[in-house]
Amino acid sequence: MIRKVVQEDSSRKILVVSRLSRLVKVIKTAVEERRDDGAKNQSFTTYDDLLQLLAKRVTQDKGLEYKSFVQFDRVRFDCDDSNISFSRQFVAGHLNTNERREMSKNLIEELTLWHAIIVIKSQAKCATSKQPLSLDDYLALPASFGLTGTQRELCYALFLKYEQWRESERFWDEMDRVLYVLKFGPSVFKDDHFIPWAHRVNKFGQMDLLDEEGEPLYPFFYDIGK
Repeated sequence: MIRKVVQEDSSRKILVVSRLSRLVKVIKTAVEERRDDGAKNQSFTTYDDLLQLLAKRVTQDKGLEYKSFVQFDRVRFDCDDSNISFSRQFVAGHLNTNERREMSKNLIEELTLWHAIIVIKSQAKCATSKQPLSLDDYLALPASFGLTGTQRELCYALFLKYEQWRESERFWDEMDRVLYVLKFGPSVFKDDHFIPWAHRVNKFGQMDLLDEEGEPLYPFFYDIGK
């Protein structure tokens, strides 16, 4: 990554993003040392900081849908008391005994359910629909996403209960924030700027990441840069 950024045309604007703050600092320092112009047109940030910035710049007419995304209302899989724990506060504290029993019966661990919710709220189709997958869309995902049909149906039912719980408590999760930015903020995913998935991956010789219809096989968003 350092070599790639250092070798880029100095007239181009480059954004380097990582989930790891320490890695961002290491790359930034190395690039500044190796480029004659320092890092004049390069910006370095963490994924979380980038999403915070984008969410603050969102403007939309419906005031009732405005969200501030304050940090102490954020749902994570498990965490200390400074955030909301999906494991302790939703699974252990909000689901009833029968629902937890159904999870055990169908071999659905807490982390499995959390991952299923991430897929439902951040699969590639969500970038264009600006909303979570429908049950039919979730069931239609290829086998690479894991789980049987029965397991997916249970996960989807629990996802709906999770969304009701999250919204009633005014909590938010990372997927919720991304969908908010995509729905209300400026985005390359808008119809007049959307870059087809095939054009994105063909540039890097990664066509095996798409299905026969040209849709991504795996639960993540592709790089949105041109």
